[in-house]
Amino acid sequence: MKPPRRVHKIRASVFFLILTVSLIPFSVGAFFRRTPVYQAGAVNIMCANTGLVLYENNQHTRHYPASLVKVMTALVVLENVDDLNETVYFSETAVTLPWYAASMGLRQGDTLTVWEALHGILLPSANEVARALAEHVAGSIDGFIVMMNDRARELGAYDTNFVNPCGLPGDGQHVTAYDMSLIMREAITHPVFVEIIGTASFAFPPSQRHPEGRTLRNTNRLVREGDDYYSHWVVGGKTGWIRAARNTLTTYSVQDNRGIIVTVLFTEEREDTFADTITLLSLGFTLLGEVPLHTVAQPRESGTATYTPDASVTTYLPGYYPPPPEEPADLPLDLHPSRSPWEQLASFTLILVQLLAVIAVLAGIGIIILFVRKRKSGGE
Repeated sequence: MKPPRRVHKIRASVFFLILTVSLIPFSVGAFFRRTPVYQAGAVNIMCANTGLVLYENNQHTRHYPASLVKVMTALVVLENVDDLNETVYFSETAVTLPWYAASMGLRQGDTLTVWEALHGILLPSANEVARALAEHVAGSIDGFIVMMNDRARELGAYDTNFVNPCGLPGDGQHVTAYDMSLIMREAITHPVFVEIIGTASFAFPPSQRHPEGRTLRNTNRLVREGDDYYSHWVVGGKTGWIRAARNTLTTYSVQDNRGIIVTVLFTEEREDTFADTITLLSLGFTLLGEVPLHTVAQPRESGTATYTPDASVTTYLPGYYPPPPEEPADLPLDLHPSRSPWEQLASFTLILVQLLAVIAVLAGIGIIILFVRKRKSGGE
């Protein structure tokens, strides 16, 4: 004897109820799983043209910048030097560095043009070149640092403070991923800067230590064609490393006339900064959509907000310059990867929806079983 048609309808209703409710967690999960997997402790993805933040995680957490400082150094130089053929002289102060500092081996009395010096700080990340540029522009390193911090305030980088022009560790020197993207966004308004950061290698002129000159490569593997991490999307960027900062990288990239900036801070392995950046670039372009980027952005009006340095920052960013770096015990070491509050809320919401879906399915099945039993008992 075949079951009544009513029973078939009930079974079909149960099937579609279970199917519909079961798909809810997967739909919600797919929405929230756009979060990329990366190793950096703090990241920011910013639209290069509008300044819109497309994605962030811990973007306002202060970290040592390492050589990302040189982006601001280059910006201040380009804004204050009219002739890139001016000669930069290397003083004893400029070339006096701790033994562990990256350098081109330039000595007191050597010279470079501003054009060559900018390549020196942005490609091999030479610290003595950054110090020489600071003296050339401001007359002293201290005077240049004032210019750097004033410019940071004007750009709205209120969680940033510089204590040197090269990125060596020092009390109170810190940036955030958001601030670094702001600074990078301003720097790329200078075509000279954009050209230099995209240069894979540069032939430097003779010096006392290298009388025949030499060619040095860019530390940024994303712009070195043939490298495993080379990306044709990437226009250029700046790398950084000191023990306290771990590895850092800020990158400018263009795809189909759309531009974004990706900044990653506090990454344990150098390779992860490049891998993370490629992952975040893919996400950034997906989120950005069709937003046209002008070749050179229009200058923006300087901000007027005041800034009071937070002296407490040195309690978790201890300085140890000039002695060799040691591992600070109180820097955050558990940020690989960390999740922003909205990601934590998304995860909680997903679990809650899944739990409610299971309860709804069980309740629906129970009600239908009771209904069927009641109908059967009424017909006997």
